[in-house]
Amino acid sequence: MRWTWISIEITTIGMNDIFKTYPRSFRRGIESLEKSNTEKGAKRIEKSLEAGFKPALVFLDLLRHSPTPKEAIDLFLAEYQLDFVKASLEIGVKYFTGKDRIQSFSDSVQYFLESARAGGIEACNYIGSMREKGEGLPLDLTKAFEWYERGAERGDKAAKYNYGRLLYSGEGGYKDTNEAVDYWYASAKEGYLPAIYKVGEVFELGLTVPVKLEKAYEWYIRAAQGDYEPAFQKVGLFLYEGKGVEKNVEQSLVWLSRIEGNVTSEVALRLGKIYLLGIDAEKNLGKAKSYLEQAVQADYSEAIYLMGVLNEETNEENYLEMYQRAADRGFAEAQDALANYYLRQSDYQGVEMLIKAAQNGSAEAMVQMAKRHETGEGVDKNIKTAVDYYRKAAEKGNLEAQYQYASICLAGEWIERDKYSAGDYFKKAAESGHPRACYLLGLLHEKGETYWSDKDKAYEWYLKAAEKGVPGAMFKAAVYLENGVKVEKDLKEALIWYRKASAAGYAKAAFNLAILFETGQGCELDIEKTIEQYVVAAEGGIAEAMNNLGNLYHQGKGIEIDSLEAFKWYTRADEAGFMLGSYNLGVMWYFGETGEKNLQKAWFYFKKAAGKNYAQAQYNLAGMLFYGEGVEENKTEALELFRKAADNGFAEAWISLGEFYTTGEIVLKDIEKAIEYFNLASDHGLGEADFLLAKIYESEEGHVDLVKHGQCLARSVNRGYKPEA
Repeated sequence: MRWTWISIEITTIGMNDIFKTYPRSFRRGIESLEKSNTEKGAKRIEKSLEAGFKPALVFLDLLRHSPTPKEAIDLFLAEYQLDFVKASLEIGVKYFTGKDRIQSFSDSVQYFLESARAGGIEACNYIGSMREKGEGLPLDLTKAFEWYERGAERGDKAAKYNYGRLLYSGEGGYKDTNEAVDYWYASAKEGYLPAIYKVGEVFELGLTVPVKLEKAYEWYIRAAQGDYEPAFQKVGLFLYEGKGVEKNVEQSLVWLSRIEGNVTSEVALRLGKIYLLGIDAEKNLGKAKSYLEQAVQADYSEAIYLMGVLNEETNEENYLEMYQRAADRGFAEAQDALANYYLRQSDYQGVEMLIKAAQNGSAEAMVQMAKRHETGEGVDKNIKTAVDYYRKAAEKGNLEAQYQYASICLAGEWIERDKYSAGDYFKKAAESGHPRACYLLGLLHEKGETYWSDKDKAYEWYLKAAEKGVPGAMFKAAVYLENGVKVEKDLKEALIWYRKASAAGYAKAAFNLAILFETGQGCELDIEKTIEQYVVAAEGGIAEAMNNLGNLYHQGKGIEIDSLEAFKWYTRADEAGFMLGSYNLGVMWYFGETGEKNLQKAWFYFKKAAGKNYAQAQYNLAGMLFYGEGVEENKTEALELFRKAADNGFAEAWISLGEFYTTGEIVLKDIEKAIEYFNLASDHGLGEADFLLAKIYESEEGHVDLVKHGQCLARSVNRGYKPEA
């Protein structure tokens, strides 16, 4: 048997090549869909699902939610066919959140379970949460505990935190504070903000450790700096009181001003003052009123005075009463305010005048009143009233009102979702030049959300929004131009829009731009610009860009080979969960390209990629097991991995299996099976397979066929295969 390593290459695989490895019923389903026989195609693909081919589950969902079968096929090929764990998780999340799908906890459960069964990590936490809350599954804390435990064991940081919670409370049927704290630590080390905050509580309350306020503050500030809101109050109070940190009232208020929700009366007084006077925060009278009312109930004199200031500013009749109450208590600022009133003796129009203007038909006043009722600024917060004002102003043709009301109708959070009204008002706002409305109208036309899918119209609105400076629209326009979607293909124009979107920080645009520079499409090949744009995309979180940077430095494509730089980017891609990043790290460790050959690390990274069903990694693991490289030799397990790689369509694995069945090594000799595997590899263009078939037809008893021998040998030569001497 001859076993070889696979080189790292950027390749494009045709659709037929991919589907050729899938079950026959799935392939026939695709053929029916391509012939516009949707019902027949769907039934055949359902048949492949019934036979246990899990990717069919993902494809059927895409088919149900795509405007055309072709778009479902394209999306499946582009994003989902390589990674079932990721695909089923993403679709589960869409059903769970209601984003791009009608929210359905029961549907989300199905996909989360499939992802988890296939080895997915994050899905376990979702299922645990649904069990804990009774969403889509019967409420069962014991089972929630078990799912959190499973996710924690697989390394999910959110599951570790939640498993720790139930361990601490004992609600899952088992209580262990020490173990709970250990899991919180583990989750916190991975950057999970709720766990970081919880470790702060561990030190503040002395859970399994002595009380250490300095340590508590260190953990709280980490959580707060990560924008975890519960930590804002902790940090603010520690700074205000000088607990575990030097006292700093100014910084305390900065943090307290960021709090949303219930706070102590003392903190409410300070926050009310901040929002009323705009101290280290944007002025917000609605928030000021909410906080000050809480402080007034606690009988703070300053709060009573500040409520008078607020009421005067919003033209409430009782502001003098509030000033008087605070002044009677000797509060100096209230006494000054009363003096100024008696000197001034004039009234403010405020909100009452806005109401009158709105009643008299002013659309601008209606919008102002809508925003006030939406935020509670100067009036009682009332979402229903806000929506009514937006609707009336939209009907009168106010541009901002049309956009806001359309957004409200589409979101379906404040009123029953009405996608048709959303489309109508987005169109009106877009036709009047509202940038975001143009972009969203393009999305609606593309997805067929409120209209029939119409990519001609989608491009038209994307282009208008792009010209108005919307980065997402610039990207969409570029994609349409690059691919000739309902518009003449124009790579040079696509480059212009990709550049603008990239300059605005749109990571997907930077990634596509890098590919064009790398391949010289629509421009001169420019590796320097390729790297520049891949870096922008990578910093924007696109893991594939990180891997592609690694490829450039690893292969020395247009630049000097730099193994350390390649290793750095492959590592980032791996840490971002990108399968090829893990695989490429394995290759570098195997061949010692980091300066050190380490077969154990190579094994670790190949196994990581193989766990995501990457066939090349499975093949490499099989070879290491077969030859005992970095691990104990185990030809039985090697055989199973060769089979997995073969099942995933990796042609070299078919050759290996064919050789096993030819020689009878670790399997019973079976020439028919050997021929079957060699033919599969030959169909994928491997000349070695043709050569091995020729040998069978030349000398294997019962299979000698000199005509086939000659044909196979000729095909092997034509494909450039040269047997080893």
